Amino acid sequence: MVNRVNKKLLLIAGVFVLAIAFAACGGNGNDAPPAPAGEQGGQAVAATEAPATVDAPADHDPRAYQPVPAGDWNTPFPYPVHFTIGSTLGTNWNFQGGDTTNDSPWTRLLRDELNIHVEWTILESVDYPLALQLAIAADNLPDVFYIPMSIQRTFNQLQEAGTLLDLTHAYNNYTSQRIRDRELVDPLTIQTYTVDGRIYALPRYYYGQIDQPWHMWLRKDWHEAEGSPEIRTVEDLENLARAFMTNHGAQYGIHTDNNLQFLFRTAPMFGAYIGNVHDSAYFWLPDETGRLRPGIASPEFVTALETWQRWYAEGLLNPDFMSVGPWDRAQEDVINGLVGIMPWWQWWGWSMGGSIVQIQNLDAYFVPHNLPTVDGSRPARGQIFFPNTGILAANRTFQNPGAYMMALSMVDHMIFSPDANLTPEQLDYFMFDNREHAMSPALKMIDPHADMMQFIYINRALETGDSSPLFTAGMLQKYAEIQNWLTDPAGSPGALGPFLQLGFPNSAYGRSQHLFDQGLVVENRMWGPPPAAFDDAGLTGEMIIEEVTLIIMGINPVSHFTDVVLPNWYAQGGQVKEDAVNAYFN
Repeated sequence: MVNRVNKKLLLIAGVFVLAIAFAACGGNGNDAPPAPAGEQGGQAVAATEAPATVDAPADHDPRAYQPVPAGDWNTPFPYPVHFTIGSTLGTNWNFQGGDTTNDSPWTRLLRDELNIHVEWTILESVDYPLALQLAIAADNLPDVFYIPMSIQRTFNQLQEAGTLLDLTHAYNNYTSQRIRDRELVDPLTIQTYTVDGRIYALPRYYYGQIDQPWHMWLRKDWHEAEGSPEIRTVEDLENLARAFMTNHGAQYGIHTDNNLQFLFRTAPMFGAYIGNVHDSAYFWLPDETGRLRPGIASPEFVTALETWQRWYAEGLLNPDFMSVGPWDRAQEDVINGLVGIMPWWQWWGWSMGGSIVQIQNLDAYFVPHNLPTVDGSRPARGQIFFPNTGILAANRTFQNPGAYMMALSMVDHMIFSPDANLTPEQLDYFMFDNREHAMSPALKMIDPHADMMQFIYINRALETGDSSPLFTAGMLQKYAEIQNWLTDPAGSPGALGPFLQLGFPNSAYGRSQHLFDQGLVVENRMWGPPPAAFDDAGLTGEMIIEEVTLIIMGINPVSHFTDVVLPNWYAQGGQVKEDAVNAYFN
């Protein structure tokens, strides 16, 4: 099989490609047929010589049902199989030398190795959700399509309407073992799209929970000038903020924005877990009775409010935070040296790193630290949210879901598998310059171990100087960028992204991994999309943000939250949400 693949792609592209493992499947869109010969208990049998494809009969319909060929899961269909796709068009898709969406290294690989021909019939970069909804209204959905999490309720609507194909047989029998092993990492996410024991969509998954904890980012040169004090307690953080203001010209101490997202993510320092108040989703944990309640209802949140109100009164928060948007203005204040402490995601270096070292100096970038706690006995716990990044579904009229499972398995193997053993030429052909994204998102299931493995393998390579074990394009590219930063920071400001993310033991991923190793994480008990009842409960988060802003500014006392705001929240939709979360997730 390896020789067959290499010879074929030598003729096509002048590069080598390794043979790929994938799953074969059959299905007629209704009741699934028995597993074909060569499949036992849903597992692929030992590899056999793949039968050569043959010329299709003149009347062959590539969209009609075709039985799955016997043999291992890399056996191509003997006759062409065609299916259509709907997905977003990423601005980072990159095509070379006349390639297009429907004719790229990836589509040619599916065609030449699996005899699968794919075509995008919905490809929208501006408003894909609208394009998908229009196709639904016109009963003109593609064979397979991606549902973004922003319109995740569409899955429930389509499933209840009988629009979605039952993928249970295809998934259980013909996807690669690697994809099915996602359930060993996260057994619950796929259940979100399972109804009465039948799978009606697949999750896209995510790059790893290691991405989720927030950190306290401190400006490196200022912190070092203060003697690099360890930040274990909230008091330590406050003292550092004061020092930055007194000694380094910071106009305020700790960054926040007008939707309070940055500030709410510091709530774990006080034992409160607030979640995404700005989108009215919240973070749900059991109280002493076992009932799931939002973090805003916890007594620890009151402690956080008291502290934030004191920070504002002292000038540790931007006195004009209520007019600071979460993106452009927030980044401007950091880059222009107005603040040296910022709670943020693990990708701070990509967002602001390159700009600040060009405007300020090469040591002006921010470095991640664990969130402190009040008593300093341990770091604050990392918040883990339901992490799925999208939904992969098929139209009930689709005749060959096995072909879809095969394509998903092929792309997964190429991008994420340590067994792919891709050469530099192959990596360049398929991956570099964002070419891997030409299969995203409808044909790309993500490996939930991907970012953790990047951290482990890249740090090992940095320690040993041996990059040969790095097995994905992401690993190789980030490793090269980190080396560029270490050897020529002035010439490589853009390389700060991967360096701060995973380029040293106490990088953002290193900090997150420590939290996981010590069991210092807490998972949102709403492990799935918000229940449908949330739609009728309204945007309760807007009221919380407005009221908390008034409290932080000292216009209302902290007691106003428990006496007035929280009861109003329950009365104006919060009770509906809490009841729904307990009904679905408790």
